[in-house]
Amino acid sequence: MGVICVLPARISSTRISRKPLQPLAGRTLLEWCWRAASAIRAFDRVVIATDSDEIEECARGFDAEVVRTRSDHPSGTDRVDEAADLLGAAEDDVVVNFQADEPFVDGGAIEGAVRSAREVATIAAPIRGDEEWRSPAVVKVARAADGRALYFSRSPIPFSRDASPEFGTRARLRHIGVYACRRSALKRWAALPESALERAERLEQLRALEAGMRIHVELGPWTEPGVDLPADIARAERVLSSKEVRG
Repeated sequence: MGVICVLPARISSTRISRKPLQPLAGRTLLEWCWRAASAIRAFDRVVIATDSDEIEECARGFDAEVVRTRSDHPSGTDRVDEAADLLGAAEDDVVVNFQADEPFVDGGAIEGAVRSAREVATIAAPIRGDEEWRSPAVVKVARAADGRALYFSRSPIPFSRDASPEFGTRARLRHIGVYACRRSALKRWAALPESALERAERLEQLRALEAGMRIHVELGPWTEPGVDLPADIARAERVLSSKEVRG
């Protein structure tokens, strides 16, 4: 079994213009994410998948491997599926969809997801406060006792009917958009039509969940959230600048 990490990157973004090329602390966001992925020991190969000449040129500038994909993919999952084909992934290989806006992920949690990927596995971290829990930019996940994902939502779940939410526990979790998939499961996921819940929440993982696919949720420690909104840029730059100084 091999483990291939693919970072899907497109030039267009609804919230941050040209997000992968956003400069942060002397590097692009794309390079920071590629460096984070390249530091994870479980990966045999780390590849950037894009349809953009600019992103390819940027990626080759920091010696990343690049695969060119079509421009008509509706989601990152579909782009990663095409990349897995182009890279010759075997049915039993694990293909990791590593979002190119998550430079702060915990490597140990990702390695746990790779080990747990009988079908699909992802990662989550405890939510620390009310603002994070209520923000629609933060995706939440409800997790069963056996680790299965029950639901993903932009709404604050689970709702506390009788008391104030207790944060920092396993009850309220922020989903982190990294997926470790068996090649066969990724192929099935990408072949599914867009689902009603996926359309409503704009969350591609709901397509797999609605179809009955099992998604294991590996728990990791709290980490800095990724870069999703313009307001996240200053925070990310501050954290990454500090990381550069320490490094």
